Amino acid sequence: MNVRNHGLLASLALHGWQFLRLRGDWKAMPDDKGFLGALLLLVLVGGVAEQWVRSRSITVAIGVTLTWMAILLWMASPGGRINRRLAAALALLSIVIQFGLIIASWVPVMEWPVAIWSGVALMHLISQGARDGAGTVR
Repeated sequence: MNVRNHGLLASLALHGWQFLRLRGDWKAMPDDKGFLGALLLLVLVGGVAEQWVRSRSITVAIGVTLTWMAILLWMASPGGRINRRLAAALALLSIVIQFGLIIASWVPVMEWPVAIWSGVALMHLISQGARDGAGTVR
């Protein structure tokens, strides 16, 4: 996938779309703490927004989102050391999933297909990490 000619947001959107289509490669993500931190901040905002759209309280929204982020980081941490590339890929996929679930909340017929396909994409990315030596299998 050639995304060199696009801006950062377009590149992230293209990578997220590739992960959702089961075609992305987690090794293409930057191995950078700042990049991972920025993505995790977007996961936090997206998760709270997704819960808010569903009329959850702010406490529940933050709690659910922080729990998801902890699971995400745990899955990307073989031996206690975070694989930043895999964590960034999981975070980016999470952002795309959150966006899809926000849209699906206004089109109720789409909610289950979005949730099921998102789960498939997430498991595919985790298994790809395990297969490529990221150590995601527990």
